[in-house]
Amino acid sequence: MYIYIYVYFLGTYDLDLVLLVAQCTQKDPKEYLLFLNKLKEYDDQYRKFKIDQHLGRHVEAIRALIGCSGDRFAEVCEYMEKHSLYSTVIENYKHGSPQFKTIAGLFAKTLQTQGKHEEAGILYGQCGMLRESLDCLRSTTRGSLALSLAAQMSMSSDEVAVLAEQLADNLRRDNDYRAAARLYETYCDNTDEAVEILCEGSLFADALEISQRRKRIDLVSSIMNTLKSKTTAMITVLNEMTDNVKKYSDRIQVVRVRRQAILDGDIDDMDHSDLYSDTTSMTATSAASSSSRRSAKSSKGRRKQERKKYSMKEGSRYEYFALQEAYKGIMLNLKDQSSQIREMVNILLLQGMREEAKQLSLAEGAAITAANAHKDLIWVPNKPKNDDIDEEVNIPEEPEPVSYPPDYSLSYNCIQQFKDS
Repeated sequence: MYIYIYVYFLGTYDLDLVLLVAQCTQKDPKEYLLFLNKLKEYDDQYRKFKIDQHLGRHVEAIRALIGCSGDRFAEVCEYMEKHSLYSTVIENYKHGSPQFKTIAGLFAKTLQTQGKHEEAGILYGQCGMLRESLDCLRSTTRGSLALSLAAQMSMSSDEVAVLAEQLADNLRRDNDYRAAARLYETYCDNTDEAVEILCEGSLFADALEISQRRKRIDLVSSIMNTLKSKTTAMITVLNEMTDNVKKYSDRIQVVRVRRQAILDGDIDDMDHSDLYSDTTSMTATSAASSSSRRSAKSSKGRRKQERKKYSMKEGSRYEYFALQEAYKGIMLNLKDQSSQIREMVNILLLQGMREEAKQLSLAEGAAITAANAHKDLIWVPNKPKNDDIDEEVNIPEEPEPVSYPPDYSLSYNCIQQFKDS
C-alpha cells in the first residue's frame, strides 16, 4: 500500500513530499535516499524527465527531455529510438529544421524495416532524402508520387521507364489494370504490354482505344480473341448461377420444413448427418474435434472451421444459413458484373459478333430474372405452427446465425436488339 503512495507522490515531482512519504513506507533509506539526492542535482525540467523515466512514463519523459535547456538532442534521439516514440517527438520540431530532418530520417528507416514503404518514402521526402524516398515508393502503388520525384531528380528517360515498369507491375498485382496500362503506354512506350494488361482486367474498350490511337490495328484481333474467350467463360458462369438459384431455392424449402419440425419437437435437433459418421468411432471423432480446436487457434484455422461449420452439406446444422448466404453471393456477383457485361456486349456488337453478344446478354437476363423471382423463397419469415403462446417449443441450445436479404433487386436492361429473343 505504502509503495503505491510513494510512487504516486513521486509523480508529483515534489521531492520534499516524496521524502516524507518514503519515511512512512518502512522502506530502507538506502533504497531511496541516493536516488532522491541524485534528482536534486538536476534542473527542474531534467528532473521531471528522470522521474518520468523511472516511473516508465515514456511519453511524458520524452516531452520533458525535449523541453530541457542545453543541447540534449542526441539524448532525445536515443530515448526516442529505444522506446519507439517517433510520432511524439517529430511533432515537437519545426518542419524543415535540422532536428526535424534527423528525426524524420530515423523514423523513415524504422518504418522501412517494418515494410511500411509508403509512409517511409513520404518521411524521407520530408527530410530531403529524395533517393531514399524513391527507393521506398517504387515498392508501392503510388505511381504518380514516385514519378513526380523522378522528374524532380531529373532522372533519364531510361531510368524513368524502368521505374514505371516496376510501379506498373505493383498496380497490376493490386488489380489496378487501367493505371498499370497507362504507365506502360506513357512511360515505357510499350503498347503491347498495355493492351495485354487491359485485356487481363477485362477493360476491352480501353484496349481497343489504345490500339486504334497508336495505329496498332494488328492488336485488335488479339483483343477480340481474348474477349470472345472471356465471353464464353462468362456465359458458363451465368448459366451456373441460374442453375444454382433454382437448386438453392428448392433445397431451402426442404430445409425450412425440417427446421420447423425441429422447433415443433417432431425430430431431434441433434439429428444431423455431419455430426455423426457410420464409419468413424467416437474415439476418432473426439480426436478430430480436439485437433480442430487446436487448429482454430490460428486465424487460418478459424476461417477453415467457420467455413466447415456453415457448409451447405445436406443435413448440416447451419445449412439454412449457408444457402441464404450463397444465394446472396450470387446476387452480389450479378450486381457487380452488370457494368462489365454491358460493355462486353456493346463491344461484341460493334465488332460484328452479334451471336456472342446475344448469348451473353440473354444468359445475364436469365440469371437476373431467376434471382429476383426466387428471392422471396429464400428469405421467408418463420411462422409458428399456431398462436398458442403457451405451447412448449424446443429452442436450439446454440442460436442460429441470421442472414438478412439484400436491400435491392437486380435490374436487367435488355438490349433492344434482343428484346424479342
